[in-house]
Amino acid sequence: MMNEESVFKQLDIVRAATAGLLESIPESDWDVIPKGFRNNIRWNAGHILTIQDLFANGLRSMTQNLPGNYLAYFAKDTSPADWNEQPPSKEELIKFLKDQPGWIREVCKGKLDQKLDKPFKGFETIGELLTFSVYHEGLHDGVINTQSKIVSADK
Repeated sequence: MMNEESVFKQLDIVRAATAGLLESIPESDWDVIPKGFRNNIRWNAGHILTIQDLFANGLRSMTQNLPGNYLAYFAKDTSPADWNEQPPSKEELIKFLKDQPGWIREVCKGKLDQKLDKPFKGFETIGELLTFSVYHEGLHDGVINTQSKIVSADK
């Protein structure tokens, strides 16, 4: 059986780093798509949030914890170029990002060994998806950090 407390602690630590990074970047930089990139900082922040939500749900569907339009904005293979409405604000995204680990702990406690309806990239349980999400989030944190440096250097 997977050590739940260890998984939840990793989610908390990585998310605190993500929130701190995002808080340090002025919102005026969030919508610039640097040369060579398909997305921007706002998209990466929302993508981390949306994918984590899907993982915590065993890839079944979105929860009541995020607005329904988040999937259309931030799912894999989406892009700000396709947005035709005002995307969520920095403030809203950071609030959801900070609140999400507590929600995941509440909803997933005792369920990390629950089997997925079908395996995803070789992962078979919710706990395995949540563990993978730490890597996924770190990957996007690196992209956010890089984009922030490019955008601020281009000012």
